[in-house]
Amino acid sequence: MNADHYEGHDAEKTLLLVEDEAIIAMVEAQMLESFGYRVVTALSGEEAVELVMENDAISLVLMDIDLGSGMDGAEAAQRILDVRNLPVIFLTSHSERAMVEKVQGITRFGYVIKSTGDFVLRSTVEMAYELFEKQRRSS
Repeated sequence: MNADHYEGHDAEKTLLLVEDEAIIAMVEAQMLESFGYRVVTALSGEEAVELVMENDAISLVLMDIDLGSGMDGAEAAQRILDVRNLPVIFLTSHSERAMVEKVQGITRFGYVIKSTGDFVLRSTVEMAYELFEKQRRSS
């Protein structure tokens, strides 16, 4: 698949990236923008919930589970899903079972370890959009 395919296909899609570390958020946002997505960044769970309520263009959430102090990613994702039906993909730098179990009861469309690279992240985002669209059509 070439870059032109992605650009036309994803150009209208806006992702919310929730990452408490500003430098990591900037690098991840640049990577996602290089795939043709528009990216809105939140540095906390509280900010993420506010942005989803204010910005109807957001069509997918990439949520870091561990957001430091304050609301964690699991709680932020649940609050977002209480107000909008969006695909949520969880990001983490941890591969321990406890992190996966933290989000077990939350509807999610993927789980990505941050160090897996751009191909895995891009594929997971594309798959989440496809699954969400099929789910929406069948309901």
